[in-house]
Amino acid sequence: MQTLQRKIMMTIMAVVILLSFAPIQPMALAEGDDYIVLKEGDEGDDVINLQSRLMDLGYYNYKKTNYFGGFTKKALAAFQKENGLSSDGVLGQKTFDVLYSNQAKRKPVKAVVKPRTSSGGSSSSGGRGTSKKGQMLDWWKTVSKMFSKGETAKVIDVETGIEFYVKRYGGTNHADCEPKTKRDMEKMKKTRGGEWSWERRAIIVKIDGKYIAASCNGQPHGGSRIKDNGFNGHFCIHFLNSKTHIHDATCPQHQAMVRKAAGK
Repeated sequence: MQTLQRKIMMTIMAVVILLSFAPIQPMALAEGDDYIVLKEGDEGDDVINLQSRLMDLGYYNYKKTNYFGGFTKKALAAFQKENGLSSDGVLGQKTFDVLYSNQAKRKPVKAVVKPRTSSGGSSSSGGRGTSKKGQMLDWWKTVSKMFSKGETAKVIDVETGIEFYVKRYGGTNHADCEPKTKRDMEKMKKTRGGEWSWERRAIIVKIDGKYIAASCNGQPHGGSRIKDNGFNGHFCIHFLNSKTHIHDATCPQHQAMVRKAAGK
């Protein structure tokens, strides 16, 4: 009797040991189940990556955080709508695949009323096109060393001739800048027909007495340090061979405007 009990106990122990070494099979999702990547209320580095991507595409124009809140949801829903996806503001698998692909559609740029030059040379924005030409100086070899973070520079809009001052906020691949004062913000906005946009414009930047060919967009986004200039964020100024932060590549539109500012 005791021998039988020992055999039964040994058999049970052997089964337990075998089960403990058996691989655990993951629970498979049933066909048609939603695979949720990120949704409102989530936190972490993946949220920052999402916000950075939406910012690069023009949908998210706020400070990057690690929290998926209402602004992130709204921006993601706008991206989904523009790309023909269900605009639920949730980063599911389908949205993920489109968002991080080369086929992702940028946010449409609002039509901008561009300054028109009359026969007398004046523009509807109250300025005159500048006759100055900027030097094409390389961002990496020259400009990034001249235009240090925190430094102020004069900007001349090529089409209107309107001048305003900016302060470099940061940036590595190009210069992230802010209008220095509220008056500078108003002048900058005037060059764009009174509407902020991602439109690239040819500009000339005066730094250390040199007039340098450049290009800028005009959409407030990301962080800022100047609190009373009326500009909620910063904007980007590109020079010869500068790159975007997200793709680490030159932007053809910005480089075309650099050449325009140089009279090429």
